[in-house]
Amino acid sequence: MRSMRLGLALAAVGSMLLTACGGTTGGGGATSESDVTGTIRAANWGGNPTENALVKKYEKDFMTKYPKIKVTQEEIPDKFEDKIKTEMSAGNEPDAMYVSTKLMNFAAPAGRLLDLTSLMSKWGVSKDEFVSTLMTPWQLNGKQYALPKDFGDLVLFYNKSMFTAKGLQPPASWDDVKADAKTLTTGTVKGLSLPTDSARFDAFLFGYGAQVLSSDGKKAAFNTSQAQDALTYYSSFQLKDKSSDLPDKLGATWPGDAFGKQKAAMVIEGGWLIPYMHDTYPTVQYGSVKLPKFPAKEASLLFTNGWGCSAKTKNQDACTLFVKYMTGKVVQQQVLQSGFALPSRKDLGDDPAITSNPDVKNLWDTATFAVPWTFGPHEDKIQSAFDTMLQAVLLGKSDVKTAMTKAEADVNAALSE
Repeated sequence: MRSMRLGLALAAVGSMLLTACGGTTGGGGATSESDVTGTIRAANWGGNPTENALVKKYEKDFMTKYPKIKVTQEEIPDKFEDKIKTEMSAGNEPDAMYVSTKLMNFAAPAGRLLDLTSLMSKWGVSKDEFVSTLMTPWQLNGKQYALPKDFGDLVLFYNKSMFTAKGLQPPASWDDVKADAKTLTTGTVKGLSLPTDSARFDAFLFGYGAQVLSSDGKKAAFNTSQAQDALTYYSSFQLKDKSSDLPDKLGATWPGDAFGKQKAAMVIEGGWLIPYMHDTYPTVQYGSVKLPKFPAKEASLLFTNGWGCSAKTKNQDACTLFVKYMTGKVVQQQVLQSGFALPSRKDLGDDPAITSNPDVKNLWDTATFAVPWTFGPHEDKIQSAFDTMLQAVLLGKSDVKTAMTKAEADVNAALSE
């Protein structure tokens, strides 16, 4: 799963993108949307037929609304970010592009993304239109380099049939989760499946009051008593209570698969689990709750994608209007109602697609306290160090303090490169 994290039919949506600098006019002189002209090439991941169809529809709708702006599509099925980085190095990157947090961390510090701040003001886009936690991943030094188009976050899914059979209510606290996981564990089923994945554990780390990096992002800051307590607790389900196991030990490829096969009664996943269960395990009855409050605070992880423009585009106005449209209410409402993603806009919070579905509502409400899962230019190595730490602990190869100290050294080494 492209970051099982970005996932959802949620994060998948997050794949629509634009590509190719170049075009005709529209570099900034127009004062009315109807006067803006230009040509921009649009590129998307290209790996999902449903997504490709949505991209084409929205591009067609955009050109109907803005007949003087032409958009052409290019599908990039593999290694999208790598190709965009290569094109940036060669000076022929997209006018507008789908921006992941990784691409943001690469391109914005290098001056390769267009600062949208003044253009947002020019074309009537307010930051207040969007869920506030979704704006920060695209900000650097007070400037806005992309607008969020969708998001995913984490909630606790539980098997309703298993809970009912044991006379259990949905868990309301971590003490409940602990007790329920033990009760639901049998010879062939675990109460929970927690993976060796930093995109799950980091919710615990933040909830215990720890952080990954120092405030300036220059050194590791997670080897603290709070973080060690978080990892001790996370691993205790498997190592102490024997109420959790890794997905592969349950005959599954990921926690959601173990949940669908009813080998795990609870999992911590995002909205991507909803369409997966509908398509793959339609008979399994499940529900969800927001992650219970941790010792320090409520916490979850926020996975998001945005639309941005190249700093070199010759069509700043056309590009900005495209970003405005693709993150606007009309498009995001259609995406939401298609079940393909959660919107980043506040004004869709009362849409029936959210309010009538308790699981989707839990995901929507979680965005208010979820922490963006992004750690700067070296986040791949940071995530790898965390995953290695989790593997060492959960596989019984290291104690918590030793594994975390090694991860700290690995992260600091990466940050010094």
